[in-house]
Amino acid sequence: MARHAYFRRYLIAGLFSGGLPVLMSQAWAATITEQGKTIAATGSAGVLACASCHGAQGEGVAAAGFPYLAGQGEAYLALQLQNFAKGERSNPIMTPIAKAMNSDQIKAVTAYYSQLPAAFDKKALSAHVDTYPRKDALGAWLANRGDWKHDIPACVQCHGPGGVGVGETFPALAGLSAKYIHEQLLAWKEKKRAPGPLALMGAIAARMNGAQMTAVADYFATLPASVSGSSAHKQGAK
Repeated sequence: MARHAYFRRYLIAGLFSGGLPVLMSQAWAATITEQGKTIAATGSAGVLACASCHGAQGEGVAAAGFPYLAGQGEAYLALQLQNFAKGERSNPIMTPIAKAMNSDQIKAVTAYYSQLPAAFDKKALSAHVDTYPRKDALGAWLANRGDWKHDIPACVQCHGPGGVGVGETFPALAGLSAKYIHEQLLAWKEKKRAPGPLALMGAIAARMNGAQMTAVADYFATLPASVSGSSAHKQGAK
């Protein structure tokens, strides 16, 4: 009996010293995610439902130039909303929405989208993409090898092989519409969008010409569907 009493005291002490905070943290995270799901699906307090433009599962609408949000880093998504709200990034649809959101709503909706599965298998794509393409395939070459004569590093150095994204800061590019990618490169070049971490994208886009922008945008837009022999493109993904 004494031994059982000891273990009960030990378990209770462990629960309150370490276990309870963990459980509370998990419950809080789940609550935040559910709040984000609600905002994404139906909107909230003057905030338009994200699904209206970005799809029911955050898959985006490529034909309209609306990017996917599913699987992108929480910190990256939050920063973009903050930039829209502060005028450091401009879009006639997103700017008023971001300005109407408070910090709790931004936290909730970005947490929700970050935990959704990406529309493609990142491991399969990064394993099968050709990292040494023909040099005359301009988009593929710039994305994977860069143009060091003009101080343009390869996109994959920050965005990962196949443009699958790296961590919370560098978003996935694979499968984004060519229209969207080209618009963002142009916005950086024209200083209409915050230059990003270490001001990298502002500087890189400033060195790119129109043909390079178009080629890179077209290249990433074809991924992962164009990677032959891979299972990177999930069934139903757009």
